[in-house]
Amino acid sequence: MIKNEIDIIEESFYNHDLLENEYMKQQKEEYLDYRNNDFPINPYRNYLKILKYFQEINKYNPSHAASFAKRIKKEYKDWRSCEAVISEMIVYHNYIPLIRERLVKSLSLITNECDVIVERCDSSKYYLEVFCITPDFQEDENGVINIQTHTQKAFSSVRQKFLRKANKQKQFSTKRENFAVIELNDRRIAHDFTVLSSLSDGYKIKIDIDKMTNFDEGYDWENLIFESP
Repeated sequence: MIKNEIDIIEESFYNHDLLENEYMKQQKEEYLDYRNNDFPINPYRNYLKILKYFQEINKYNPSHAASFAKRIKKEYKDWRSCEAVISEMIVYHNYIPLIRERLVKSLSLITNECDVIVERCDSSKYYLEVFCITPDFQEDENGVINIQTHTQKAFSSVRQKFLRKANKQKQFSTKRENFAVIELNDRRIAHDFTVLSSLSDGYKIKIDIDKMTNFDEGYDWENLIFESP
């Protein structure tokens, strides 16, 4: 019997209980479905990559891997919450090579502080708040989807999600190096445009009515999110 890559990594996986988690089973089913039907697979977020993230995080810090696994097991019925955990793992995992190369000193997980704390080699720190934007798009009677993630006031917008999390968890209020890492976890969202448009006051085009040509365009940063109370 020829073993594929999934068989090999599952056999060597350090936490077999996690493989039986319903969320992980759904990830595996989706991955196999996409692979067997030659659908494009997200290179950063798929079952195989998630297992590798867990393996490598566990090698660096077993307690941090256990923390991520515990949250997946606890939130397995809430797909979006589990997806948010994976977003944090992706960010965390990307720093591990930097630690090996001695460009970063260490990583910390302190839930009441932020999602990930990065310590530089000079012992200074910066604080990462990770956002996973996974909107629940609904089609109208004509099959049209109204996407509002790029706006400023819609509940599903990047700006409002940012503000809700900041207000609820009191993030970005302490004077320190705070950074937001935003993953737009849906292919139907226009990525860079969505984030910049929502955090600013929108992308605006000024038109010369007489000539019917635009003479200025760009993001309006006069009413940006960071000036909100």
